Amino acid sequence: MMEEQKQSSGIPVSGLDSGRFRKLKIFIQTTNGLFSGYTLCQQQQRLLDALNKGGFSGKLQSSSDFLTLVEADVVTSEGEPRRMDIAFIRKSNILFVGEGNSEPAAAPSAAYPIRRKKPVQAAISLAQTTLTGNMHSEMWEELQDALNRSDQFIPVTDVIFNPALQGGIKHADFVAVNKDHIIYVGK
Repeated sequence: MMEEQKQSSGIPVSGLDSGRFRKLKIFIQTTNGLFSGYTLCQQQQRLLDALNKGGFSGKLQSSSDFLTLVEADVVTSEGEPRRMDIAFIRKSNILFVGEGNSEPAAAPSAAYPIRRKKPVQAAISLAQTTLTGNMHSEMWEELQDALNRSDQFIPVTDVIFNPALQGGIKHADFVAVNKDHIIYVGK
């Protein structure tokens, strides 16, 4: 049996195949604060799929109720920032997850065939903030159809936050929004 190793991200792994897994830099807005750090996805897995179908825990076990975050910087509504080596964040408490700069993903495979979608400009109101950006729907869908899909997290691109998030984050290229926390969506 191989001895447990640590990558620079602090994720304990046994014989990690770097051709199979990649680190994703993310930030997570929860009901009580902002988390930032790294999560782990398969090379061919998108963040959205890790949220909707399950990602990997620190021991590379599939996890669907919690999102694993390592080297986590946390700023809660109570104030003082703090650092955690690892945090398991319950997905039901996540308002949205944004992607930061990460290791590049492998070239897309047949697992995710490219389908043409149309961008739909939308304002998404949550209790603490409003996100304005592009939702993406199938060419024949309307905005309501995109909202009524079975997935828990919906993708939004080119997002502007109003007000800005803690730490001054005003924009993100990609955000996955938890539908359970949406108050309304307008266009």
